[in-house]
Amino acid sequence: MKILKASLLLLLICAATFVQDRNRFVCKNSPVPEGFVISGETLSDSCNGTAWVIKHKPGPPAAFDRFSSVMPEKLSLAEPNETIAPGQCDSFQNTIRNTYNFNPAHMNDAEIKLQSEKLDVFWNKVRQSRATLLPCLRRALKEDSSGSFFAIDGSMLLVDVDPSGASKALQVRKFTEANLDGTDLEYWVKTMARRGVEGFDTSAAGAKWLAYPKAKYNLAMHGGFPVNSFLGAVFIFGSMDEDLATPALLRIVNNVAHPHRDDALAILMSQATPASFRALKQVNTAGFPAGTDKSVRELLENPNLLKPRPRPKLTREEQLIAFQGIVDGDYSAFRQMVMKAPDGEVDAVATLLPEDIPLLRRARRASISRCNQHAVSDYASFTKILWAMTWKYEVEK
Repeated sequence: MKILKASLLLLLICAATFVQDRNRFVCKNSPVPEGFVISGETLSDSCNGTAWVIKHKPGPPAAFDRFSSVMPEKLSLAEPNETIAPGQCDSFQNTIRNTYNFNPAHMNDAEIKLQSEKLDVFWNKVRQSRATLLPCLRRALKEDSSGSFFAIDGSMLLVDVDPSGASKALQVRKFTEANLDGTDLEYWVKTMARRGVEGFDTSAAGAKWLAYPKAKYNLAMHGGFPVNSFLGAVFIFGSMDEDLATPALLRIVNNVAHPHRDDALAILMSQATPASFRALKQVNTAGFPAGTDKSVRELLENPNLLKPRPRPKLTREEQLIAFQGIVDGDYSAFRQMVMKAPDGEVDAVATLLPEDIPLLRRARRASISRCNQHAVSDYASFTKILWAMTWKYEVEK
């Protein structure tokens, strides 16, 4: 694990604010503005597909608007309009107490099987009486402070019956509050990664994971690949918006008593964002191994950047299609691209433009949210590209 973490650190290079390219874009069904010509294609969320990249016609400099990347819409966390009649939830509250009066950490296989059957009955009851019991379930979760398995299982049921933003936000809160002893840690981490890539703030869950002394599991579907505190933290913090993760990571790094502050520092050094660049300047390296301060300083002042391939094998268009495919959950174009150019990172820094950086970030988040060893490899590749591009479009200028 130390080798893997050290390797990841060696791949990370300096981040800073980047200036935008002088190109703009218009949807393909819109007219090209006066004084501009089409220079290529790009992917645009606002155009629901591809758009024309346009630039000023050659000639005297003209005024221009800064390119503004279209980001995903903000999450809607509005609570559903639910009403609860007096006494409506009394019987249901008793059912919850009688159903979740156990600790999975203290149960044998036979007891777990028996309890699972009881939980199936409980889930079916809520599904069959959704209109009546869903508001009761939501209220019970909000009011529960026991830290019991109800926090995990009940919030899973809530999202199953009502996959709204409000339900998922409550699930993040309950997962963070829950007692992790006896919990399926693989499912817990994957669920938090899934919520993170959807735009929820899962930084408290990431901090809980790094503070949990038994934070480790083996991947059931990937040959038993071991996941420990560091990789689990990469999955959670790496899948969420970097600007939401940065403050939590910096707090952990600067807590000299935290047992996994080195993990938090490695992730912070991988973010490649303006906020993480500023945060790294605030890192307290007291208590770290000798040389840590020098490593951070060299990362910020003299990074070893990727060198662009003089004659790229990959075009900008096929890379953007592949990265958008990752965001959309379709890896076919990405796999074809990797087969064509296994070292395609050097083509990315040669052909991609600054307005492509937001898509790169979203693709990296979506990729790492798979929570497996292949995602870790892709995360490192995306990180190398992002460090090189942020440095190129800001620091050198």
